[in-house]
Parts: sequence; C-alpha cells; structure tokens
Amino acid sequence: MAALSNKAPGGYGFGDKLQEIAATSAEETYETYCTKVDAVLSGMPDRTAKLVRAYPPTTFHQAGTTVSLLYKGDANYAVLSNIGSADAGLCGWRMIKLRYPSSSSPSVWMPFEWESPPMQLGIEYRTVDRYNGKPVYAKAISFGKAPNTSSKDISHGIENFSQLVSYTGMLDGANLIQNSMVDNIRINASTIRLTTNTDASECYVYLTLYYTKTTD
Repeated sequence: MAALSNKAPGGYGFGDKLQEIAATSAEETYETYCTKVDAVLSGMPDRTAKLVRAYPPTTFHQAGTTVSLLYKGDANYAVLSNIGSADAGLCGWRMIKLRYPSSSSPSVWMPFEWESPPMQLGIEYRTVDRYNGKPVYAKAISFGKAPNTSSKDISHGIENFSQLVSYTGMLDGANLIQNSMVDNIRINASTIRLTTNTDASECYVYLTLYYTKTTD
C-alpha cells in the first residue's frame, strides 16, 4: 500500500482546491479587491455559497492559510465572511454587499468590518456592531502609568469621534472599572482623563474604547 504521508488534498480537507481571492499587496485599495470578489460572484448562481481562500489588503501576508465563505444572494447582495485562519487573531472579519443607503439605491460593498477584532494597540477597527444604527468602532489604547493622587490626561487619537458606546480597562492587571484606587474616568471627543485617590504611579493602564464616528 502506498504511503499516505504528504497526501493532503488540494482543498486542505475540503475536497477540490479552494479558489483564491487575493490582494496583490497590503497597499491595494479596498475597491480594487472588491472588484476581484465581484468577478468570482459573477460565475455563481443566485442563492449559493462556496468556500474560498480570501486575502483582503487588511490581512495581506498575515496568515498562511485562511478559509472564508462567499455567499451570493443575488446581483445586489453578497457576503464574504472569514470562518477560520491559521492565525487566530485574524479570524472573524466580514465584507458585505447590499443596496445602500436604501433598498432602491445601487448595490455597493460596505467598509471592511470585524466580528472579532485582533485589538492591537493603537489600531482602530470598524466592527459589525451597531449603535443607534451607526457602526461601532473599537480601539485599544495604552494610557501609560496612572497618576499619583491626581488627574492625568492623554489624547486617544481618534478622529471624528462622535459618541462613546462603552469602554473596558485594566490597571496593573486588575479591572479598571470601579477600581478602589480610581475616583473618576472621563472620556470625551479628544481626551481620556484618569483621576486616582492614591499613588498609582507604578501601575500601567490600558483601555479599549467602543464608539461611533461623525463620518457615518
């Protein structure tokens, strides 16, 4: 009997080799990549789905193997959704094509979104969540060291900040929210202010903000 080592099927266990939809570089525009997805959709019947290996510019050369599901409802509705990646931090992104802003409008690809953002420090992610009908964004921020029985302000660096939806945080590994060392946390359109009631100057603080933007 012939040895079966190194005999994995071309489709990585999914049968036939999966079609690849890949960006040429991380600098490729989102619009150009959407055109490549449209080309694959054009060969699919309505109300069908297929597994593909998809590499949008956002994830270019960041994962060796990734599997996504491409669904076509009709010429005006489609979804490309990542369902697995060799890098767990790159799982859970989505692209959706629909009539926007109304059901009588032309069909367009909406901006790239994350169901499970990797949450790298300082990077803004558009998520699939909505607040009052507007997209919710997420950004993890290093506040630096907490102040000593005083207040400290830092800029969160978010452009077009509209409304804070929620936030989480850690102070030296402990929950920042309702921490006994913290008197107040204030977040506005440009600044995060932390006020402590004791010397916490050796404690590092990290926050994750969830918010909407004025541009949506």
